[in-house]
Amino acid sequence: MEQTKEMKQIIAQIIQDIQEQQSYRAVEAGDDVRVIEDLGFSSLDIAQLVAQIEMETGVDPFSQGETISSITTVGSICDIYQKYMDSAQS
Repeated sequence: MEQTKEMKQIIAQIIQDIQEQQSYRAVEAGDDVRVIEDLGFSSLDIAQLVAQIEMETGVDPFSQGETISSITTVGSICDIYQKYMDSAQS
């Protein structure tokens, strides 16, 4: 499944916003960047990230059976949301 540029931009912007709000060291949100280890996100930060992505996209993959533990990298977040965006459009 191919991630759209738009989905990557949405997620990257939300990550940047959280980094700024929490005064975290800025880390570019590449696909292989680990959410906890590299970005330094806590479980609360991840919850905020997921909530903001849902507000931006209208998609909630976690109500569809995805688990929060499947979020390990920025790329995995993009993949999860893109999968449900694609299925909502078909």
